[in-house]
Amino acid sequence: MDYFTHHKETLHKTMDKTKQINTYRQFHGQLLISDIGKELRRIAKIERGTFKILTGYGASTGVSQSKQAALKSLANMKREGLIAGYLPGDIRNQALSISSPFYDTKSKYWPQIKTDPDYGNRGIIFVFVK
Repeated sequence: MDYFTHHKETLHKTMDKTKQINTYRQFHGQLLISDIGKELRRIAKIERGTFKILTGYGASTGVSQSKQAALKSLANMKREGLIAGYLPGDIRNQALSISSPFYDTKSKYWPQIKTDPDYGNRGIIFVFVK
């Protein structure tokens, strides 16, 4: 077995063990705000389990239009039953009350994302597909 084949097999096994969550980066300045909902719906149809999207977090203005558009679209998708839930990464450092819209989602999916390096990132949103 040559080095490349051995390395490829080792990498594949490592990836299987870590169960990395797919990250979609096109939401950070590559899509028109008006296309964010359509792209989220497309991804939700092909993904299984959990995925995450990278949006801006509003470093210069304090408000990220892409993040706000994604959150609005995800709320609609959850209401329509297309996804099980979603959770902004920055929820990690927030104590949530039972009346918070993210309380149940954080409680249910925390074991899946607690060790993810992006959990806590203001520009990341985790999405949980049914």
